[in-house]
Amino acid sequence: MSRSNMKNKKSVDCVVVTFNRLDLLKECVEAIENQTYPIEHFFIIDNCSTDNTWEYLQSIKSEKIVPIHLEKNLGGAGGFNAGLKTFINKSDADYVWIMDDDTIPTSTALEKLIDKSNISSHLGFLCSNVRWQDNSVAVMNIPSPDKEWNKYSDQGVTKVKSASFVSIMFPRNVVKKVGYPITDFFIWGDDVEYTLRITHDYHLDGFMVNDSLVEHKIKQNIATDLVKEESLGRVKRYYLAQRNTIFYLKKHSTKKEVFKATVRQGVKVPIKALIKSKDHRFYRAWVSVKGTAAGLFFNPKIEKVEKRDNFK
Repeated sequence: MSRSNMKNKKSVDCVVVTFNRLDLLKECVEAIENQTYPIEHFFIIDNCSTDNTWEYLQSIKSEKIVPIHLEKNLGGAGGFNAGLKTFINKSDADYVWIMDDDTIPTSTALEKLIDKSNISSHLGFLCSNVRWQDNSVAVMNIPSPDKEWNKYSDQGVTKVKSASFVSIMFPRNVVKKVGYPITDFFIWGDDVEYTLRITHDYHLDGFMVNDSLVEHKIKQNIATDLVKEESLGRVKRYYLAQRNTIFYLKKHSTKKEVFKATVRQGVKVPIKALIKSKDHRFYRAWVSVKGTAAGLFFNPKIEKVEKRDNFK
């Protein structure tokens, strides 16, 4: 990068949320440190891990890395809420780049995002092209395309309505305008809600940068599926998925879409679970019905950015 470009370059902070995945976190940290476009501050949010993550973070000797320890596990949603509050209150960088601890960016991932930061005067976010370990598309991280998805294709981006938090960058002014992710979501859907809030409610543009590549280092390249879920311990989490989906559709979509999702999650998925799930069929069906019903009444607070957020 030339001296003139360095002088005028846009500053970027990074936020990573971690919970009990120390080996993956170390790999993620190394990938962030090896970016061709350097970050200013690196905020690592430890979601009250119990696997020596905090000890590792305290042992790192780096002026850029700022570890934040949460007193209890707030889920990914609460972790990113805390991370963006830290970004707003502890930094003055132009952008924040966020991801989970199992995201492994290629060395040019951030540089490619920054290259497209002037693509729209109404920019809401830029997200990466997420792949699995064999370089196939990461199924659970496919952004929702905008109706004008190919309008900017000649510029190497795809216009999207919503995206996951697996490598996504927000301008500071957007966070200040739309507020923070909803902590009460805990997990699943917080990223979709937040990005829909940006594109639907505030009419800002979201883009996937096609050549900003990251790996989502998950064991299986499958979408979340209550009917096929292998881990019984994870089945209860689908209550949150169903509840959160109904909420963000209520907030950022049409009554027709809410009705379709209610029928799908409250009727079709339970019937499918009763017929096709390999075990605990009634439990799976009940989780989907209960979560869907809860979503109709779920009304969490959306936190706005205050002049001085009291974040500790």
